[in-house]
Amino acid sequence: MVVVAVAAWLAFPVAPTYDSLYSLVWGREILDGAAPGFADFGAPTQHPLWVAASTLLALFGDAGARAMTLVAVLSFVVLLAATYYLGRTVFGPLAGALAAALLLTRLNFGFYAAFAFVDMPFAALVMAAAALEAARPRRGQIVWALLVLAGLLRPEGWVFAAAYGACLWGGADTRGRLRILAWVALAPVLWALSDLAATGDPLFSWTYTTGEAGRLGRQRTWDETPQAFWSALAELLKPPLALVGGLGVALVLARRRSRRSAAIALALLAVGAATFAIVVLGGVSGQVPRYASIAAVALLLFAGNLVAELVRPRAGAGARAARVAAIALILAGGVWTASRLHPGSITSLLGFRYDVEQDLDAVLHADAVRRARRCGPVAIPTHKLTPLVRWQLDLPRESVVARNDPEAEQFGTPGAVLLVRTKRLIRDPGYGPFGQQGAGNSPVAAQAPPEGYAHRGRTRFFEIYTRC
Repeated sequence: MVVVAVAAWLAFPVAPTYDSLYSLVWGREILDGAAPGFADFGAPTQHPLWVAASTLLALFGDAGARAMTLVAVLSFVVLLAATYYLGRTVFGPLAGALAAALLLTRLNFGFYAAFAFVDMPFAALVMAAAALEAARPRRGQIVWALLVLAGLLRPEGWVFAAAYGACLWGGADTRGRLRILAWVALAPVLWALSDLAATGDPLFSWTYTTGEAGRLGRQRTWDETPQAFWSALAELLKPPLALVGGLGVALVLARRRSRRSAAIALALLAVGAATFAIVVLGGVSGQVPRYASIAAVALLLFAGNLVAELVRPRAGAGARAARVAAIALILAGGVWTASRLHPGSITSLLGFRYDVEQDLDAVLHADAVRRARRCGPVAIPTHKLTPLVRWQLDLPRESVVARNDPEAEQFGTPGAVLLVRTKRLIRDPGYGPFGQQGAGNSPVAAQAPPEGYAHRGRTRFFEIYTRC
């Protein structure tokens, strides 16, 4: 798997996603002795361990971005291995292998790895902790260490640590309980300290994230939470597989002996669902499927176990019916996937991202843009391109301005203005001005050619205007 993953990483040299690129930009700011711009317009939420890793990776210059995607790709391998080992321990080797195989075919997880989403190492750490705990219950320190690291990548890790602490609480003496409390508190305290050091507000990440979610219209009410959770699972797993996972849960719950052996898998599903609900009801966001990643992986364990149970050799009248049901499930899943999966779309997306990044790099280094940068900052339609431009040119925050920023005027009159072109890029959620509504000024205005600027040419994806 490591060999295959590295080969795929070499074949598609795309840049990290928006959030992770911003983390690399912050890493460069830290190396330059400046406070990271956690409150910049459109900036994502900071994740302390990811920022720390980004600071180390930023030492390698442009190669740091490629190294970050490699970290995420290898994290996917760890996630696959942890899923297999947990499934093997809880349900048996066949169930573990099926769960890992199903995970490997979930394209969203592959894209999370390819674009270096922080959720990939987070999920790998949580699942590795669960696999180690299942292999040796009440394992302690290594599990705690992994959960603390996970809690420095995503705050949902705090809930998993608290759940683990609750499991160990009954068998611990007073000294042991104090250690449990210390482990549970460690990640949130370190997160708050990082916010305090950078912004002066220990609760900055929470208040900033909820504020941004409200501005973008992503918040949901309590009665919308179940639908949001199902939508997330359906996006990550696709509806048929999510339903098979649900049937697998029902099978385990119907057997008292299975419930005991599957306690960790059930706990992952329950806590994963609870953290999604906390994120939604806490005002962070109700429409980001990757927040349900752990619950989705847990469902794959139950789906793998269900199929393994159906194909397991047995005697009696029900054996043939079980085999027929297993074959029907596999065939139905295969037909459903084949009717919707277009392999060319995967390489097309990865190739498109790479082409946009290369085209933008050529534009930023063009003579006209290089001369115009002496007269003012580079202006881009929206903040979606900000970290990519700043990373490619190693620019400070005042040298790149998003035209949809309500406070864009404070950066001065731009020397160069870039507009995006082609329908695909304009509507792309990762880069295009129409890919995300509700952020700052109208994307229509952000795409309007500026008055007093000369048109200096166009490339495959960009129009160039300068005033000097």
